[in-house]
Amino acid sequence: MNQRAVSLPEPVKRAVVIPIPAASLLVSLDRSTQRLAGIHPFAKVAAQEGMLSRMFPEIDLLPSDTVGPGFTPNIETLLAAQPDLVWQWGHLGDDIVTPIEQAGLKVALILYPYHDDSRMQQWITLMGRSIGQNERAQQMIAWRQRTLTEVALKAAQIPQQQKVRVLYLSRFLSEIHTIGKTSHTNSDIQRAGGMSITADFGGARTINLEQIMVWNPDVILLGNFESGLLPRHVYQSPALAEVAAVKNKRVYKIPIGGFIWDAPNQETPLYWQWLSMVFYPDKINWPLRSEIVRQYDFLYSYQPTDKELDSILQMDANNATKEYSQRFKDRK
Repeated sequence: MNQRAVSLPEPVKRAVVIPIPAASLLVSLDRSTQRLAGIHPFAKVAAQEGMLSRMFPEIDLLPSDTVGPGFTPNIETLLAAQPDLVWQWGHLGDDIVTPIEQAGLKVALILYPYHDDSRMQQWITLMGRSIGQNERAQQMIAWRQRTLTEVALKAAQIPQQQKVRVLYLSRFLSEIHTIGKTSHTNSDIQRAGGMSITADFGGARTINLEQIMVWNPDVILLGNFESGLLPRHVYQSPALAEVAAVKNKRVYKIPIGGFIWDAPNQETPLYWQWLSMVFYPDKINWPLRSEIVRQYDFLYSYQPTDKELDSILQMDANNATKEYSQRFKDRK
């Protein structure tokens, strides 16, 4: 916890979770929202746009005013929430931590998982320990490690000269925004056997259409950080008509389940499998729909319907090619 010891005499009963992806992680560890006392506003948006609110409707009623811009804590509403513990980012400076401590609240810090999966596994361990769910935490970690190995074995079979060049866009409508090496997204792409075009960027940045034309990516991934962004918006851009990903209809909206898959979360092993299938449809296959059902039962004690599986996998958004519909409709 960023070298800060936190003493918890008993499992936490009320927690405010400020880091956006961590709220849904806590829910999955407990298979309940009963310990959540407050979440980030975007965590609530993601819950409502994805599956979390369907599985746990009460999450819509949780306070989301305990944090302001830049993850700045709102001390008045934090105190009103009466948490036993506040989870906060540990890599963004003391300005967002010290006020919580000065208010007499216990705070636990987590670090953003930039590259390998070890920090995400640390999140799972620490959050599981805080609520007395050590065994479930270890089961979740074992699943991640097993899937990492399986995906890596399949990705290793792809010759270097056949690896697809991938561009991830977090925004396209208001501005065109991509990520750099400080994002875990590059690592996810590489784990699945792809080559991230922006892997050497120092950080996130705004680009233009001309830069995409020069890069000529084989695959374009669209994130879930810009409301309403769909592959058709990229396909409809005349300037990008000759880009390989556009010509070959390989622009994909990233799935959203219990949380958005393009951010680190408890469902990331499913994301690694999805990525590898998208990158290499003729070489890599997983029974992904069946795996989602199985893991949702484990994570949330919930079994999604076929219609909900379509929603998670963005079947309507990604309907430009029969290939996507066929591959991701099959439970085998």
